[in-house]
Amino acid sequence: MLAAAGAAGAAGLGLRSAHARYYEGPLSDHFDGLRFFDEHGMAPKAPRDMLRWWASNGRSKWPPRAPSTFTDAPPARVDGSAWRICFVGHATLLLQTAGMNILLDPVWSERVSPVSFAGPRRVNEPGIAFDKLPPIDVVLLSHNHYDHLDLPTLARLAAAHPMRVVTPLGNDAILRSYIPGVRADAFDWGDRSQSYPHRQYWTV
Repeated sequence: MLAAAGAAGAAGLGLRSAHARYYEGPLSDHFDGLRFFDEHGMAPKAPRDMLRWWASNGRSKWPPRAPSTFTDAPPARVDGSAWRICFVGHATLLLQTAGMNILLDPVWSERVSPVSFAGPRRVNEPGIAFDKLPPIDVVLLSHNHYDHLDLPTLARLAAAHPMRVVTPLGNDAILRSYIPGVRADAFDWGDRSQSYPHRQYWTV
């Protein structure tokens, strides 16, 4: 009954599923019509492997708080070939160079979870307070795990900055379902995107 209730709740909350169809496109050497995969990578673990790991005693205890004394107040821009990078937390970085401000996998939420009351919780503050961010031009999203694609943070960013989001195929559908009108462009592996006409390119 608990499992059924959990599944029903997950469906009601619109949780992301490995089998959800966010993207439909031609078959390739890394897309089988349903999911993307790395033919040279490791195969995904089975659910029983996850349960075995969860039941083991090898997990580190998550501390209730681990405050850091390090904070940053970045400049508005870094021009020319100079660059500046700030570690915000986990996979979140702010890269400043060539007059552009680029955020990677931005997470400012208290939890990385499909729900606000459970899941991994932040134990220290972001390296940059949200209201201390410079104008954000581009957000790069690597993939759609909750600790990388944080929809509440992206909605806050979209409301505050006229940014462009560059992300792999399918993630643009997730973004637009949560943030109508977001400027999101999705690309296949190895694609190159001209971000701004003068000189900026990204390889996905």
